[in-house]
Amino acid sequence: MKINNMNTIATVVAYAITDDVENQVKGILTEILEKHDCSDLFAPVYTSVKELLINAIKANYKNIFFENYSPRSGLHKTFDYQTGLQLFQLEMNRENAGYLERIARSEGIKAEIALWAADDVLHVEVVNPVMMTDIELHNVKKKLSDAESCRDIAEYFIRNIDDPLREGAGLGLILIIMMLKSLGAPMESLAITSDENRTTAYLRVPIVP
Repeated sequence: MKINNMNTIATVVAYAITDDVENQVKGILTEILEKHDCSDLFAPVYTSVKELLINAIKANYKNIFFENYSPRSGLHKTFDYQTGLQLFQLEMNRENAGYLERIARSEGIKAEIALWAADDVLHVEVVNPVMMTDIELHNVKKKLSDAESCRDIAEYFIRNIDDPLREGAGLGLILIIMMLKSLGAPMESLAITSDENRTTAYLRVPIVP
C-alpha cells in the first residue's frame, strides 16, 4: 500500500484477491468512513469496491488465458471467443487460477486501486492494463442501463431471465448500481472506460452522515 500524503490518496496493488489485499482495502475504507462519521456504509461500500477489484483481476487473468487463443497461435481457427470464454470460466470455477496469478506477478500484470475522499465524496479508481473487447463493453453498458431502470436486483433478474450472461458476469456491477440507488447517488457515479492500454472503473460514493 502506498499513501500520498499531499493528496491523501491511498493505493493498493493486487495480483489476486488475497487476505493482505483485502485487509489493506478494509483498513483504508474504515479510516475514511470513520472520519466522515459514515461507518455504517462500510459493508455495502467494501462489497462494491471488492467487486470492482475482482473484475479487474479476472480481466487480467482472462487476457493471460486468451494468449493461448490469439491469432498468432492459430488456435482461433478451432476455438471461437465464446468457447474460449467458457473454458476460462471453467478454470476460474475450478479455482485453478494459481498459475494465472503466478504469470500475472512475473509479468507485472496488476490491478491498482486508489481511494481518497474529497468534498464529502469517496472516490475509488480501479485500473488494470487490459483493454475490454467490444462485446464486453456492450455487455457492461447494457447491464448498467438495465439496472438503472430496475427497482431492485430481483426485478433485474426477472427482466433478464433469458440472458445467458445474467449469472456472474457483470453481476457485481448490478449490485453497485443498487447500492448507489439506495444512497440517492446519480447513476453516473459509476463509470467504466477502456482504451488500448487499460480499463478504468471509477466509483463515487457520497459520505455524508
